[in-house]
Amino acid sequence: MSSHFLQEASEACFNGCCSSPFSTQSVTKKQKEEEHEFSLITTGASFLTRDIKFTSQESLPSLHTSFYDLITAFPDYLQTSQADHLRSTEYQNLSYSSSHVLLDHTGLQQPLFSYSQSISGSDQCLFTLSCKQVSSGEELLTFATEESRFQTRMRRRITSFMNLEESEYHMILTQDRSSAFKILAELYCFKTCPNLLTVYNYEDEAVEEMIRISEKKGVKPKAAEFSWPSTEIVSEKLKRKITRNKRRRDKRGLFVFPLQSLVTGASYSYSWMSLAHENDWHVLLDTSALSSKDMETLGLSLFRPDFLVCSFTEVLGQDDSPGFSCLFVKKSSSQALSEAPEQITNPANLTVVKAENDENTLGQSSLDHKVASTSATDIVEVDEEVDKGIIEFGGLDHADSLGLVLISRRLKSLTLWLVRALTCLKHPGSHQPEMHLVKICGPKTRPKRGPSVSFNVFDWQGEKVDPLVVARLAEREKIGLRCAYLQKISRIGKDKKRKDEKQNLRLRVSVVCVRLGFMTNFDDVFRVWGFVSRFLDADFVEKEKWRKKALEKSK
Repeated sequence: MSSHFLQEASEACFNGCCSSPFSTQSVTKKQKEEEHEFSLITTGASFLTRDIKFTSQESLPSLHTSFYDLITAFPDYLQTSQADHLRSTEYQNLSYSSSHVLLDHTGLQQPLFSYSQSISGSDQCLFTLSCKQVSSGEELLTFATEESRFQTRMRRRITSFMNLEESEYHMILTQDRSSAFKILAELYCFKTCPNLLTVYNYEDEAVEEMIRISEKKGVKPKAAEFSWPSTEIVSEKLKRKITRNKRRRDKRGLFVFPLQSLVTGASYSYSWMSLAHENDWHVLLDTSALSSKDMETLGLSLFRPDFLVCSFTEVLGQDDSPGFSCLFVKKSSSQALSEAPEQITNPANLTVVKAENDENTLGQSSLDHKVASTSATDIVEVDEEVDKGIIEFGGLDHADSLGLVLISRRLKSLTLWLVRALTCLKHPGSHQPEMHLVKICGPKTRPKRGPSVSFNVFDWQGEKVDPLVVARLAEREKIGLRCAYLQKISRIGKDKKRKDEKQNLRLRVSVVCVRLGFMTNFDDVFRVWGFVSRFLDADFVEKEKWRKKALEKSK
C-alpha cells in the first residue's frame, strides 16, 4: 500500500474499517480528536442537541438556519466545499432545479453520471460485453488469462484503484454482483470444505442465491447474529462459529464478509477476516457497501482475502451503457474452485463476460486524441495507434480528487446531522412518554456507523407505517428512499427471554433506508428531513391516497 494511502487511512476512515484489528485497547490521538468532534453534536453547540422537538413540518427551521446548525456542530464541513464545486460544475444534472434528491449512487438508486457524460458519447459505446459459459474452475481461470488488450488495461486500472497487487489476483468480469456470487457458490469446493458462514444484517439477493446453491449441495449455512436495535454483530457468537475445534478436526469453509452494512451503516472490523484466516477459512470480501475512496484504502495489503467482489454496474451512468462486476480470485487460493462438474446445480450460473473495445470508435477518435465517454466511470482510451492506451474512470477520479479525508468529513457530518434531526421529530400532544415519529435501526455514533441510515416511521398511536408506503410517497417527491429487510436479529426488546431468540432470528424487520454518497449535499439531507416530518400530520397518508386517486381519475 503506498504511503499516501496509509497516511489518509490513518487520518480518517468513515466506516471505521482502517482501525487496528489487533488491539481494542489502544486509542490514537486522532481517534480521541474525532470522538471529541463527535461530542460537539451532544454538548449544546447545535440547536438539535438541546432537548428540542419539532411537532409539525411547519415548525422545522429553514434551510439556511439548519445549514448554520450543521456547520456549528461540524465546522469541518465548510472545508468540503470542493465537493459542492465539483457537483455544480461536473454534475449540473443534479442541480436543485432538477428536483431530484441525490442519495445513494452505489447501487440503491439511480446511476450517477456527470453532465458532460450525459451529453457526449450518448450515441456511441466505447466497449461491449460478450457472455460466455464456463464449466469448471480451471476453465474459469483460463478464461481470465485470455483477455484482450483492452481488458488487460481495464484490469490494471481496476486493480490499481482497488489497491490490489496485480500479480496476486485473477480478475473475472461478470454481468452483475449476483452473477459473481453464483459463480463462486457453484465452483467452491463445498465437498471438502462444507461450511458457509455469512455476515449480513439485511436480506441480500446475491447472498441468498449463494445460500440456496450451497444448500442444494448439502451444506448447512450459518450466519452471524446481530443485536437490536444497534444491529451490530454479537461478537461472542460469531467468534464461536469461526473458531474451529482442532481436536474434532472441524472442516473449514467459506466466510462471506462485508466491511459495512449497506442498510444500517453498521461497520465491522478487519479482525474478523484475520480470525477467519487463522482458523483456515477461505474469505470472500464483499465491497458493495463501500464508497469509492473506502475501496481504494482497503487494508488488502495486510489481510489479502481469497476472493473479492466489487461492482461497477450501477455507477455506469447511461441506461444503455454496459455495466459489470468483478470477481477477484487470489491465485494461491484458486485450487478452492475445484468443484466437480456433477456438483454444479445450474450450468447457466457459470456465465462470465469479456470486455472488448469498439475498433471503429477508437479508430476515429485516436487520430485526434478525442475522448469517447460512455458512462459515470468515463472509460476512455487514447493513443491506440502507439499501444499506449489509457483507461480513465471519471467518477472514481472525481472521488480521488476530493480525497478520503474530505469525503469522510462530509459524509460523517451529513449522516450524523440527519440521524439527530430525525430523532427530534415528535408527535404533538401530551403523550407520556413523548411519542417519537422516527426510530433509528442501527448504530447512532460516529465510530460505529457508515453513510447509511435505516429507520421506521410511527404514527401518533404508535403504529408502524409500512416502509413500502413511505418509500412510494417519497418517490412522488423525487426522493430516493427504499424499503429493506433486516434479519438475524438476536434479540428484540429487553423483555425477551433466551428461549425466544431462535424465533427472533427468523423475523424479518422491514425498514426505510437512506444511503448518502460523496455527491450528496445538505439540500438533499434537508429535503429528506422535511419529507419525513410530513408524517407528523395524522392525516398525511390518507390525504396522499386521495390525492393519488384524484390524479388517476383526471388522466
